[in-house]
Amino acid sequence: MPAGFRKISHPAGTEARTLFQTICAVLFWIITQTAYAFDQLGLNLDRIEYDSLSADNVSVALIFGHGESATLRISATRLSLSPSLVFEQLEINCKEGSLTAAMLRCSEGIYYAQHQDHGEINGRLSLSYRLDGSAGEIVLDSIAAGDGTIAGNLTFNAGGWEAGIQGNKLALTWLRKIVEPFGVWPPDYSDERGSVDVDARIQGRHADVHHVQGIIRTHAISFYGVNAAENLSSEVSFDVNALEGWDIKAGGNLGNGALYVEPGISMGNVRPGIALEITDQPLRFAVDMHLDRSLQQVNLHRLDISHPGVMTARVQVEAELGEEININRADIALTATDAGKFYTTWLQPFLLDTQFNALEIAGALETKVRITANELRHLDLHFDDLHAYDGNGRFHIAGLDGAFRVTDEAIPIQSGMSWRGAGIYRIDIGAGKLALESRDQTVNIISWEDVPVLDGMLQIDAFNIINVGRNDMTIRIDGSLTPISMTDFTQAMDWPIMSGQLTGAINGLTYSQGNLVVDGQINLGLFDGNVVVRNLRIEDLFGLAPALYADIDIDKLDLELLTGHFSFGKIQGLISGGVNKLELKAWQPVYFEAALATPEDDQTRHRISQQAVDNLGYIGGGAVSALSSGFLRIFKEYSYGRLGISCRLYNGSCEMGGVGDTPEGFIIVSRGGLLPPWIEVKGTGHSITWVALVEGLKTISSNRPEFK
Repeated sequence: MPAGFRKISHPAGTEARTLFQTICAVLFWIITQTAYAFDQLGLNLDRIEYDSLSADNVSVALIFGHGESATLRISATRLSLSPSLVFEQLEINCKEGSLTAAMLRCSEGIYYAQHQDHGEINGRLSLSYRLDGSAGEIVLDSIAAGDGTIAGNLTFNAGGWEAGIQGNKLALTWLRKIVEPFGVWPPDYSDERGSVDVDARIQGRHADVHHVQGIIRTHAISFYGVNAAENLSSEVSFDVNALEGWDIKAGGNLGNGALYVEPGISMGNVRPGIALEITDQPLRFAVDMHLDRSLQQVNLHRLDISHPGVMTARVQVEAELGEEININRADIALTATDAGKFYTTWLQPFLLDTQFNALEIAGALETKVRITANELRHLDLHFDDLHAYDGNGRFHIAGLDGAFRVTDEAIPIQSGMSWRGAGIYRIDIGAGKLALESRDQTVNIISWEDVPVLDGMLQIDAFNIINVGRNDMTIRIDGSLTPISMTDFTQAMDWPIMSGQLTGAINGLTYSQGNLVVDGQINLGLFDGNVVVRNLRIEDLFGLAPALYADIDIDKLDLELLTGHFSFGKIQGLISGGVNKLELKAWQPVYFEAALATPEDDQTRHRISQQAVDNLGYIGGGAVSALSSGFLRIFKEYSYGRLGISCRLYNGSCEMGGVGDTPEGFIIVSRGGLLPPWIEVKGTGHSITWVALVEGLKTISSNRPEFK
């Protein structure tokens, strides 16, 4: 052993930082007290442990040269940074070094190690260290990293530390092997391909990170998991300051490829995800925000998104985070040059669990929105030849142009819209135009051009929207409908064809929170009689399964008009009654109590054709009395006293009744009238399934009745 060389064995488990400071203190004492009395200084350690880090058979040798020059050699048979990241035969040699009373330097060092997966690792380094422990620096020159290269540096002083990393064309497969042992690689991701460039700097103090900035470029990367990418090339710069909360600035572009991202939120039973496919021009974005985690506040100073050919947007938000998000203020400005692509890309993923999940849209739109204290304060929405069709067949609109504006201020603002065509369910609505005025978060119509509905006209006397943008937003309408052909209406609704006209007055119609309620009555002039709809309400109107409730009063409808184009057979007389407790689910009846009969005071002629008799007999169970059989069938018409039928629909079956009862069933048509021949029609049994009844009516209306 050369003169001055000392072997020091240290028990395993020593904290590395304290040990290193002790070594430096010994070096400092030796230098200052002995004026290089030693030509060599050595230190051998069996094992060093610090948290999850460990090193075995560590050897440190310092060989003094002329003046302040010195050679530093460090070796270890095994260095473990994690259970799966282990280096063997580590060696560091620094021939061009220097040692003074204050500083240890290595300007051209070489390191070498073996890794079981990555093979031989070697490169150049330089370092400097103040022996009082106040400052230091280590620089690792670029080395091979798979098919790419990587370099790094670390400096520290009394104010903190700073680390840098520069990577070029680092393969994702190589990165995964490096970071996965530290738990950084997200679980359930696979099939990674492509490469990235990284240039980043990290600053901190002790164990805290204060500042991170850099730039990352991806080259045709692919990965598959909760989020996914396919041949994605991009560039992202970032600057994160964590001294007081988190100040985050980032920006970049997606240049080519496809990306699917889930924001990590739930909308009902759906976790939405945004799918982007970039082919021509890059998608660009920029964000500037502050997050105060202690106060649970976020201030999004600016979020800019430019999706060429689809939309541009700027968003500014001040909000409080917690169990519920409270928006103190938000400003949104958006222009969708292609409203269809904007909907499918940016909106539809968040609407999958709503009633607007299957829209087909074309055209363009522009909007500006301001929200304060969780409430809409200003809305400026412009349409340019917008077309929208609901894939569930509930509504459509074509050629929508103009603007819809809302303000919470007392000074009114005006707007207006026009459209070339529209429709609700199977009812087509023609072109229309209206002018609007808004103040105090309310919108009113100030002018309206009557709109064609089939062959009639929809007239609006009053229309207002109250509390626009709030949960309790309410739409109120008063208007009327000029006569509509029942033939056109029933054909549009795919109902049995009827004749006559449909007219009505709509007073106090209210729509709020998805539900429609009519405060008053809807009066319909139908078949020279009157139909009054009372207590009408529709729950979840534009949902997938709306529920309708109503009571209907029917007064003196002309049966000859009603049956004239129904292929039912001719009936003369009047009929009154009603449908009470009507309940439809998804527009299919599930319950009602219906009763129709000849009014007691009906003085009109009561005549019924043989075809109508047969059809009534079919509905009533197929039994017709002898008064209409035999030789009486040579007559085409009969007299009758009263006509009536009732149905209580429950659990898919109708409990039937008529104008009287018999031991076997009920009477549909009673004997009577001034002149013979007279007739009586009886129904047998007391019930018929609703499906069978509807199919029977359809068969009758097709003028091809089949009787059994």
